[in-house]
Formats: sequence, C-alpha cells, structure tokens
Amino acid sequence: MPDEQNKAIVNERTLRVQRVALRMKAYHHGDVGKVQHFVRVYTLAKSIGELEHLGDEEQLDVELAAVVHNVEGDRIPVVRDILRECEISEAASMKVCHMVENIENYEHIGTLDHQILIEAKLIVDFKEQNIPEKEIIRKAEDIFLTNTGKLFLKRAFNL
Repeated sequence: MPDEQNKAIVNERTLRVQRVALRMKAYHHGDVGKVQHFVRVYTLAKSIGELEHLGDEEQLDVELAAVVHNVEGDRIPVVRDILRECEISEAASMKVCHMVENIENYEHIGTLDHQILIEAKLIVDFKEQNIPEKEIIRKAEDIFLTNTGKLFLKRAFNL
C-alpha cells in the first residue's frame, strides 16, 4: 500500500508542475530559448532533489520554483499569479516566491530545496553562457554543497 500511496503523491506532484509549466510556456509566448532554459533547470532540479531525498513538499517546491524562476520584470507578483491560477497552495506559493526572489543570493541559502534550485540553475547558466572552466571551479567550491549537484557539475563540464 505505501508504494501505491507514493505513486499517487508523485503523480499529483507531476500534474501540478505540468500545469504550471504549460502556463509558463504561454507566459513566454513560445520563446523557445526561455522555455528550454526553464525545462533544463527543472530537469536538473527534479533529479538532484530526488537523488538528495527531498521530502514531498520540498520536492514540489523546488520543481515549481525551477519552472517559474525565469519570469522577467517584477517577478514575484507574476509568479504568485501564475501559481494561484494553477491552484498551487498558498504555503507552496510563498516558499516558491521566496526561492525565486533569492535565486541570485548565494550568501544566505537556508534550505536544501533552495540550494538545489541554485545549483541546477548555475549548471544550466554555465552551459548556456559558456562560462570559463576556471570560473566554474571557483563558483563550484564556493556555492555547490550537494553531492549530486557537484557530481552533475563535474560530469557536465568534465571537471
């Protein structure tokens, strides 16, 4: 029975995230580069979260934050509206908004799901922006804390 219950939780989480992802595709008006960016960050964040054994709520939060993190402009009201439209709980919405608002803040990462979001985004950004290896290594030493994030970074850049 626990396996069936676990599958139901994963399926519900997947449906919630996919509703938000569809809304984000509409938000980006078919801009393939922006959609591909959030899909890459989402894929890495999802994998790192699962391999680091996040709890169900934290896994949902990191997946949602990965999908909505690249909203432009005054992003928090937009993110909040998108999450509300997709019937995401107020608690999850608050957490996701906090992570998105602090996605560039590497000094005060307070939770594992936020750490994972930042690591996933940085790996994607390093690839997309062709960051020099020396800079990647420096940032990796300063910012990356999860074993899975470090492993994915090393494999992505042959470090």
